[in-house]
Amino acid sequence: MNASLEAPQLTSPLTPTSPPHFLKKNISQVHKSSIPTDATRGTDSLFHADHNLLLAFQQQMSAIANEQAWDKTIERVVKGVVSIKAATVRSFDTECSGDYTATGFVVDKKRGIILSNRHVVNPAPIIATAVFVNYEEVPLQPIYRDPVHDFGFFKFDPDKIKFLDVEEIELRPDLAKVGLSIKVVGNDSGEKLSILGSTLARLDRGAPKYGDDVYEDFNTFYYQAATGTSGGSSGSPVLNIAGQAIALNAGGSKRSASSFYLPLDRIVRALKCLQAGFPITRGTIQTEFIHRSYDELRRLGLQSEVETMCRARRPSSTGLLTVAKVLPDGPACGQLEPGDILIASDDKHIDNFVDFWDILDDSINRPIKLTLYRGQMPFFVTLTIQDLHSITPSRFLEVGGGIFHDLSYQQARSYGMSLKNAGTFVALSGMFDWTAISRNFLITSIANKPTPNLEEFIDVIKSIPDGKRVPIRSRDLGQSRESTDLVQIDRHFHLDHLFIRNDVKGIWDCFPLGAAEDSKVSKVQSESSESMEVSDVSNAVIDDAADVEEEEDQLQKSLTVIKDSLVYVTARLPFSVYGWTSCRPYYGIGTLLSLDPPIVACDRAAVPCEVVDILLTIQHHTVSARVVAMGKVAYLTFDLESLPSHVKLSVPEFNNDADIKIKDDVVIVGLNNSHAIVEKPTKVNALSDVSTAKCNPPRARLVNVEGISVVDTVTCDGGVLAQKFGEGSQERYHIAALWINASSQNSGGNDTFWKTGLHYGVYVKPLLDNIISNFKGGKLISEIKSTNTRTFNFECGEMSLSTATGHGLSSCRVRQFTKLAKKRMNSSNAKVVSVFEKFPHYDKETNDQNDIKSGDIILEIEGQPIVRHLDLEKHLQNSERDSFEFCILRSNQEKRVIIKPLPLVGPQENMRVVQWNGAFLHETFSEAIEEVTYNSKLVPLRRGVYVGSVSYGAPALNNIRPAQWIVEVNDEKVDNIDHFIEIVQRRRWKDGDFIRVKQVSRKDVTSVVSVQVNEQYWPTRRLERTSSGTWEHSLV
Repeated sequence: MNASLEAPQLTSPLTPTSPPHFLKKNISQVHKSSIPTDATRGTDSLFHADHNLLLAFQQQMSAIANEQAWDKTIERVVKGVVSIKAATVRSFDTECSGDYTATGFVVDKKRGIILSNRHVVNPAPIIATAVFVNYEEVPLQPIYRDPVHDFGFFKFDPDKIKFLDVEEIELRPDLAKVGLSIKVVGNDSGEKLSILGSTLARLDRGAPKYGDDVYEDFNTFYYQAATGTSGGSSGSPVLNIAGQAIALNAGGSKRSASSFYLPLDRIVRALKCLQAGFPITRGTIQTEFIHRSYDELRRLGLQSEVETMCRARRPSSTGLLTVAKVLPDGPACGQLEPGDILIASDDKHIDNFVDFWDILDDSINRPIKLTLYRGQMPFFVTLTIQDLHSITPSRFLEVGGGIFHDLSYQQARSYGMSLKNAGTFVALSGMFDWTAISRNFLITSIANKPTPNLEEFIDVIKSIPDGKRVPIRSRDLGQSRESTDLVQIDRHFHLDHLFIRNDVKGIWDCFPLGAAEDSKVSKVQSESSESMEVSDVSNAVIDDAADVEEEEDQLQKSLTVIKDSLVYVTARLPFSVYGWTSCRPYYGIGTLLSLDPPIVACDRAAVPCEVVDILLTIQHHTVSARVVAMGKVAYLTFDLESLPSHVKLSVPEFNNDADIKIKDDVVIVGLNNSHAIVEKPTKVNALSDVSTAKCNPPRARLVNVEGISVVDTVTCDGGVLAQKFGEGSQERYHIAALWINASSQNSGGNDTFWKTGLHYGVYVKPLLDNIISNFKGGKLISEIKSTNTRTFNFECGEMSLSTATGHGLSSCRVRQFTKLAKKRMNSSNAKVVSVFEKFPHYDKETNDQNDIKSGDIILEIEGQPIVRHLDLEKHLQNSERDSFEFCILRSNQEKRVIIKPLPLVGPQENMRVVQWNGAFLHETFSEAIEEVTYNSKLVPLRRGVYVGSVSYGAPALNNIRPAQWIVEVNDEKVDNIDHFIEIVQRRRWKDGDFIRVKQVSRKDVTSVVSVQVNEQYWPTRRLERTSSGTWEHSLV
């Protein structure tokens, strides 16, 4: 057997029987020049020199022969090694969604079976393809992944390989030995083919530790060598010189060149089962063992006579298996303890993992007898072997953007938890965590009903209608303390499906969950009765309080109304669209602006776009809200009837014409993150440009907006700036500005937030009036969104007078602006408004005619000096004018030009979002246009199909790029979302089809990519905003 590992004898001319001519020549030269005067010494020296040269020559020839043998072996085996490109389409168990590359190799070319790692075949649903050495590509079907050990099998159709004679690599676990020369052949670091050589150093290493909450192997030995493998080489064969696989590459160390290989003993058994058509049985007693050497065992109490007996039975043995961990409520619970030493199983001597699991895997649901030592005391136990597959989840529920399944043995073992009624495992939180995308916790009850497993979870979740808020109880893995929270059921943004693994077809079958019980009427009646009961009690409390309440003066009463009008706003973005990410929390403070209709305004950092779920906390009561319109702030509405009757709302007084100046007294009234009222008297410090930077990807930001900063601020999530007005007993507070979060990005691309005041009368009131008039005119929410404001289509900033004089600002203008700044803002630091950048627009003719350029200084509009950004906005809101005369300073000369406002670009008609192969598509929005190259010829500046984001694990990932536009599909031009839907419906592509997609970037650069259609996991669906402002989804 070992002879087969020796390098074959070469018969080529490179294996001569005598030294070659050049060597003879060198020997001759040495002999001639090295003859000493002493003849005997000269003869010895000559003999040793010749011997050393011959030895070196033989070693060189042996190395050449060895290298040539490896070359022939590699040339043959690479025909059986494949590069695997895969995508995990859903988070599941220890795996997260995303794409990856790895390696596999053919172990049965007739049946088309490929061996790779378990973390490659993956317990989660995946889409995978294999690329052979000649770049033939075939789809792969995962047919088995071991519940514990790091191996699994794919299947492919051998008939689809047309141009390659596929090589089958033999598995020979018996040939592994220390000192064996090996090579690892695979897809290392994403390379198509990489060959790394080394020498096998260890055969008894423990399973590698990769970290918390990730897959880890256990109950097996690993081999070790210094090959330095890295990402992409997982699943590579570890070969001997004969081209036989002696191990499976699994992982490597980040701190050294050590690589870790899984022995093939259990893999050979599993492969034989697959080839014979038998199920791969796997047994467990929910116990983790480790191998300890005899010197360690002696310290644990093993008697010398027992050691002598064990060594005599197998002299090559170096130790025994000991118990490391026993899971609660498992077959071994209460019978085995950590530190117990395993001696025998069913009277068969056991000193390694392979022999023990040979017995366990063939004894499912049958008892076995174990002989162990606890210290110096022998004892016997009888355990019934459990089916390992029965505690390995093979189905999951996807609902509300979350993924839920039973707790797996992998996760339970990591935290030492019981698998019995532990709760439903959350692989992705979705609607169950509004603050972020989180995972790896257990839900133990929903709506006060226990959910010990997935089956109970499904029964409960099916009974809860969309939008209903229910209590949940949850706990982190490994923790006993439970936490409680309220969640809002979301069945309008996401599809609800039950996925069940089908290893025969290599996919996960998908079954609709079914509609929740339609109990809207009963829901309302139930909430009304609950509110009535609470209301009766609450009113009694309020009435009692009224008897002792002292009458407030007008000033304090007005401040109380302002405080009561503040609303805590929490929003959940179900997926990343319109430049905003779904991976972070959205919250802030809103202000009640109107009761007929009920309207609340908050900043865009709290409610970034229309595609959100919103909760408003009003006087300690929470209600759902919907977006009415978007402007500088978000305008929200809610149902007044959803509040208890004892909640009395009043709209505070607003000063539409507030003339805020520097050093004015104001009071910050806000709410902190504990929903507590905070107030702080302070003074206005500055009135200046909010100055937000462009974001990547583009998203809503405050452009050409004047912000109010104050001297002393207060820690809060937002609120209002209030001022006193009136005199004497009539003195009271009114709201002059909203105290909001401005949002932007820094140079590193990280989000930044800061507080600023937003003038109510200029930036909030105009669109509010439009909304109220539309409501009273009978328009629906879906129609109100079309009330887009106008734009001058350029971005301005501030320039100091000293800089402006360098650009030709006259001394007369300097004096004028200095006086106006003092008069209008009480500022001694006068500035002018200058143009930073002109944006492109779909109305190119008008936009080009607007003679405004970067660097222009705006001096006047319609003869009125522009001292601050507020002046610019006031003119823009004058809807009676279609054009304005600007006086600008350009190239040291004042010039008068006519500027026509342009409509703000935004979604037309009904707002829609389409999910196609995992890409979220919607129409063009104004903030995206701001970042397009001005003279763009290819970007659709109106409507179009914009890529908002791409889901991890989706076919579109790494092909279709976010923040770009799809302009063609299979050479057919795409105009807008409706047109895109029509193309998808007409073409009806099948799973596996490749679609050519042409896309264009903001820089007008085009690219063509291919996307492989997969409707099994990524069905095309449309999300549409209803007339009431809610969202519904449907399959296309």
